[in-house]
Amino acid sequence: MIKQTGHIKFLFAILVLLLYITSCEKEYSYEGGNIPSFPVVIVDTVTPVDTSNNVDPGELPGCNFCIDSTDIAEAEWSFKTGHALLCGKVDTAIMLSLARNTFTFFGPATCGVDTGMIFTISLGPNSLDRDRENIVATSAVFYYYHTNAPYVLVSHNDQPFSFTITSYVQATKMLTGTFNGSGFRQDGRAVNVTDGKFKCKIL
Repeated sequence: MIKQTGHIKFLFAILVLLLYITSCEKEYSYEGGNIPSFPVVIVDTVTPVDTSNNVDPGELPGCNFCIDSTDIAEAEWSFKTGHALLCGKVDTAIMLSLARNTFTFFGPATCGVDTGMIFTISLGPNSLDRDRENIVATSAVFYYYHTNAPYVLVSHNDQPFSFTITSYVQATKMLTGTFNGSGFRQDGRAVNVTDGKFKCKIL
């Protein structure tokens, strides 16, 4: 009984100590004066709109150094968005497969080296192993970039992007062609890429 009484006294002492500690905590409150006012932020709740099928009514800024012509010089590319003409150099063009049916080419824009175009092309069963004309690519990945953004325009697999090799000369490895289709901005808006042309040597 004495042992049990000792346990009760010990527990009672712990309880008193806990009550004493919690009662010593200072309570903070705002006393006196006017209650300061804070600005009220109004949140505008706008229902998201699907713009994936909307065509961008605008166009990319054109380049005054680009010349609109039916022909195109060697190692150059060009295309339009709306009435704006963009152009640049092809500084790299290489085969990606031994069968010579997959390749890429790219290069900077004339009006800014931090902007440029990249194409990756698959010709399916067709190969650039001899002189060829009017080959339509089975897959064309278009990428128009700016170094300060993930991309400016990019093609989508579920949207048609036409790429045609109008001429390939095996002796000179010269490749000439056209392209057009939909390029998509980062917010999902589509931009019509038209009158695309290129001419380059492919290794």
